[in-house]
Amino acid sequence: MPLYVRTLLITGVGEEPDDAARAHERHLQELRSAGKLRAAGRFAAGDGYLEILDVADRKEAESLARASPLVEQGLASWMLREWVELE
Repeated sequence: MPLYVRTLLITGVGEEPDDAARAHERHLQELRSAGKLRAAGRFAAGDGYLEILDVADRKEAESLARASPLVEQGLASWMLREWVELE
């Protein structure tokens, strides 16, 4: 299955994105449980996330990328790139 890297940069200000960020982390737990998440982490500055999605195709990756509460609430910008793991 192809891998995709999703980066989310939080664009909300102050405490505005806090609830959505907690919901996003629950979203990541659900993806991990479903076998759709290879790795994930938060940027040290607290301004976003980087995740590696393990999905069937780009359509599924885009669907999952848009499903983040941060994206749904307009509190983050995102980018999705296909990623090739070096062996």
